[in-house]
Amino acid sequence: MDADVDNSVKPGRTASREVRRRQLIEATIDSIAERGFSGTTLATVTKGANLSHGIVNFYFKNKETLFAETLGLLAQEHFACWQKAMEESDPKPGNQLKAIVEVDFERAICSPKKLAVWFAFWGQAKHRPTYLEIHDQYDIQRSSEIGRLCRLIIADGAYENRDPSSAARSIVALIDGLWLNQLLYPNSVSRNQARDDCFAFLAELFPRHFPVAANSQACNSK
Repeated sequence: MDADVDNSVKPGRTASREVRRRQLIEATIDSIAERGFSGTTLATVTKGANLSHGIVNFYFKNKETLFAETLGLLAQEHFACWQKAMEESDPKPGNQLKAIVEVDFERAICSPKKLAVWFAFWGQAKHRPTYLEIHDQYDIQRSSEIGRLCRLIIADGAYENRDPSSAARSIVALIDGLWLNQLLYPNSVSRNQARDDCFAFLAELFPRHFPVAANSQACNSK
């Protein structure tokens, strides 16, 4: 959800409509996480939402529209969370980057269910360009922001032989890889471990901005 979206439920008929749409999207997330794309049907969605089968067509044009809006909700939620974290963080570039990374490993974003759905959508993006467009609409801004912060950190710390574009790509790729590790090895890779691994990499990349001891705090409260 975008940073300025009001998530409060409005009264009357509008409330009912938004509640039903949210129910169906949440049920879609549950179904994709449990069954994957191939096993998710309008029947599994409506059953999970405890709604009648025909009601989907009242709120969504078809299953593809429902899927697209489900991905949109996840992307908007992620976008809003890291933007809010930056706004509330110290303005120094190292702390701003730290805020973005911490969001990626918060429980609200990095849950097993949501990770499963993210990767399910990414696996479909090649065949459904609409999904890639929705994802890129938000994620490109995050990658650009990480690149901007890397440039500022490199200049501030006088790091030699550090290319900001390469550093940003590496950070984004590492986070994606750590997300995948948690999905594939849930019993051996925890959210906190993945977060600490990311900060350990940042400590090697920018040691004057990311001392290891300061970034190894567990995020159980997130």
